[in-house]
Amino acid sequence: MRRMQRCSLFAVMLLLVSAALNLVSVAAGYSPPFDLQSEAVYMVNLDTDKVIFEKNADKKMYPASLTKIMTVILALENIEDLDGTTIPLKLYIQDALYGKKVSLGGIWYNEEVSARGLLYATMLQSANEAAMMLADYVGDGSIGRFVEMMNDKARELGCTGTNFASANGLHDENNYTTAKDMAIIARYAMGLPEFMEIATTTTQDIGPTSKQASLIQHTTNKLMVKSSPYYYAPIRGIKTGTLPEAGYCLVSSASKDGFTYLMVLMGAPINDASGKPYEQELHFVETKKIYEWAFDTFRVKTLLEKGKLVAEIPVELSMEKDSVALVSAERFSSLVPSDIEASSVQLLPDIPESIQAPIKKGDEVGSVRLMLAGEEMGRVVLLANETIELSKPLYYWNKVKLFFGSFWAKFTIIFAGLLLLLYITLMIIRNHNHRKYGTGTRRRRRRPSSGRRL
Repeated sequence: MRRMQRCSLFAVMLLLVSAALNLVSVAAGYSPPFDLQSEAVYMVNLDTDKVIFEKNADKKMYPASLTKIMTVILALENIEDLDGTTIPLKLYIQDALYGKKVSLGGIWYNEEVSARGLLYATMLQSANEAAMMLADYVGDGSIGRFVEMMNDKARELGCTGTNFASANGLHDENNYTTAKDMAIIARYAMGLPEFMEIATTTTQDIGPTSKQASLIQHTTNKLMVKSSPYYYAPIRGIKTGTLPEAGYCLVSSASKDGFTYLMVLMGAPINDASGKPYEQELHFVETKKIYEWAFDTFRVKTLLEKGKLVAEIPVELSMEKDSVALVSAERFSSLVPSDIEASSVQLLPDIPESIQAPIKKGDEVGSVRLMLAGEEMGRVVLLANETIELSKPLYYWNKVKLFFGSFWAKFTIIFAGLLLLLYITLMIIRNHNHRKYGTGTRRRRRRPSSGRRL
């Protein structure tokens, strides 16, 4: 009975620890005032580089077709002429996908499609054969070699929790990433020419091909489709991904009121606890909900004005001033909740204990950290607010003090003192011996002369 009680107590403690760890993983940045069913989320404001919200951002996740973002990156970087380069659908690619219930672009065996057309098919309709055709071409006939290029690129970008095993994202235990890594990859992709033009397109005819006059591709991102119940006007791309093992996934960007966000949402459940599919596609629902919260909640506010007095610091070697005021070198603004005021920000100066004259107005003297609720919002350089001249008498007196306070000065004084002490000691001994032996000799010399008389 006691053993059962101990086990129950241990189980309760384990659950509490697990809940605490989950709370910590969600608490980074800010947390929206509603629950999310998605397993991992990473959201960053692209105007300020500020992470707004993250949940399990470093957790290993299956990316499904989000993988294709990296495929498109390498295609854009390695195919110079997107319109003039045509790529055929090879038999081994068709065989690999035949009979599988996966998204396709409607490309036929041996049909040649332009590289640009394949990019649209890959990003819009998440066409698996199109992604493999691009990989085969860039990998010189080897998708395996292309996958190596994908992993090399991920490491180059600084991804530490990512490993690709395919070019299209079909489930593989070794094809994984994190929400944070996927944000790094997507943000890099957004900076490439052509990428956002492709990613924000909803419908594209990639024909004519070698076999079809028209081949239309439709986006799977229903947040961009006006006729969809999920439509959300601020959305700008980017890519969906869905697999039973991965759940619903979505990388998106949104712009509104002068702000732009990038968000990665992964592992939104497809089915409820009973195994019944949800009536709504949760990656669209939760993505829209988080964006609405962010746009309604955050504003860029000035937290420190330029030239604001932040601290005073003692001045040495000056007779005219014993301290100097330090002011902020620039204005500091940050994205914060709209109810936050500048007075809520704590200023923590990082400055030396004192400073020596001469000082010129505008000299850099340390910095100040801006803290909000225990988080460092940023750092601003501090400048001296006036010119203070050097006092030469104090300067030379300080040099003397420094000299006599230095190790070698002390060593020299002690060594000289010891030499002087030794010299005095030797002189005393010499004088003592001189008196002792010198007097006796004179006496012995006088006695013989005085004892001889005629």
